[in-house]
Amino acid sequence: MNRLATQILLLVSLVSFTVKVAADDRWETLRAINLVENPTNHTRVGRFGELGPYQFRPSTWRMHSRRPFSQAIQREAADEVAVLHYEWIKQELERAGVDASPFNIAMAWNSGLNNVINGRVPGVAYNYAERVTNLVHTFKQRARSTALAATTIPTPAPAVVDVPKFSLEKPVVNFAMLSDAPKFEIAVPAPAEELVVYTDHEPAPAETVHRFTFTTTATLTPRFSLLPSLLD
Repeated sequence: MNRLATQILLLVSLVSFTVKVAADDRWETLRAINLVENPTNHTRVGRFGELGPYQFRPSTWRMHSRRPFSQAIQREAADEVAVLHYEWIKQELERAGVDASPFNIAMAWNSGLNNVINGRVPGVAYNYAERVTNLVHTFKQRARSTALAATTIPTPAPAVVDVPKFSLEKPVVNFAMLSDAPKFEIAVPAPAEELVVYTDHEPAPAETVHRFTFTTTATLTPRFSLLPSLLD
């Protein structure tokens, strides 16, 4: 019983994986076809009457939808018909024993299903399928890289030290504050000591000198007189 349950579980897992792979291929293939057919998603009608993101012709549109063909320029309606057309090509290729790879589906999309089954594909369709397949591989590689990046543990970035930038126009001066405030002392030289000599004699008193300055504005008139001895 356990062995049977295990086999059933493996079968269900395999089917789920196959469905998932097919769905992934469908999305990537349709996206690639859109980029090759109409990369700018213009709304003009082509030379053969093709219209919309996938450049459907009126006959192809009517195979899968009853909506007016004018709605082929609407993204939602165009995606719906594109999925139906993709699944139809895939089923017909598998029924004919042809590998339903993105390459063969792209050739059938461009040149017709019968040409691929019968092996009468023109060179233009072959080049078209190569371009689609290259885009499919690119989309898958990007998806794997994104999934790998999501599961990788990010490495913490090193701490960024804020280093001040010096400029001659706007100089920056930084001061480092100490925990203990600096102390300053002013040293003043001591005054010269006057020497005193002591003796047994008292010092002699200093000589006093008087100086006078006399100023007058009076005018002196000299007077002359003869002595009596000179009169004899």
